[in-house]
Amino acid sequence: MVETRSERIDQWSDHAAELCHEGEFVVHRADLEDATLVVTNQRVLAFTPDAAEPKFRHVDRPDIGTVSVETDTPLRRLSLGAVAAVVGVGLLELTRTSSFATAVPTVDLEGSRTMPGVTQLTRVVEAALGALETALVVLEGGLLLLGIVALVAASVFVASVLRSRSKRLVVRVSGGTDIEVPIGDAAIDAGAVEDLERAIRPGSTALEANGDGETGGATGAAVDAEESG
Repeated sequence: MVETRSERIDQWSDHAAELCHEGEFVVHRADLEDATLVVTNQRVLAFTPDAAEPKFRHVDRPDIGTVSVETDTPLRRLSLGAVAAVVGVGLLELTRTSSFATAVPTVDLEGSRTMPGVTQLTRVVEAALGALETALVVLEGGLLLLGIVALVAASVFVASVLRSRSKRLVVRVSGGTDIEVPIGDAAIDAGAVEDLERAIRPGSTALEANGDGETGGATGAAVDAEESG
């Protein structure tokens, strides 16, 4: 069965010790949802099977900067939500402070009704003004409705942004491309970021313990050699 590149990388993440150089050993391992980060006494190995190439990277520990969690926010939807909110508030404020019907001019035609031939013209003018007032009232109601719709759309955009915000673990690399992998709230709450940070820093507890064990074993071997000699 032919394995894909992602499957091979996933398998290699379970055998990271085989990638260690002579004298190199694993001191910490962080298994995240879509990635595995392995810290050795010399390097940081990053296995990201589902990411774009490169799916495997290794960086010397002295070249590692900060380790932090950053949040990705869909800026396009956030911008659309902000625009919709501004439009909605503007339209509601316009309809609140203005009465379009009052913009229709009032014409006093009472004195001219007694003039011959003016009655028909008076009716036309009154009908035109009435139609204009009705149109302005409808326009005011339409703007009010449009403002409400815009605010509803803004709330939908904001809710969508809040739901789709994703968090990623960012390992800063001096002089190179940063290592960025997705990370879930469960891993953050479990202290995965802090544990990784401590393992990468010089003099980590895991490294000191491993180093002390190796030194003790070497000393014991030397003593045995001397005694046998």
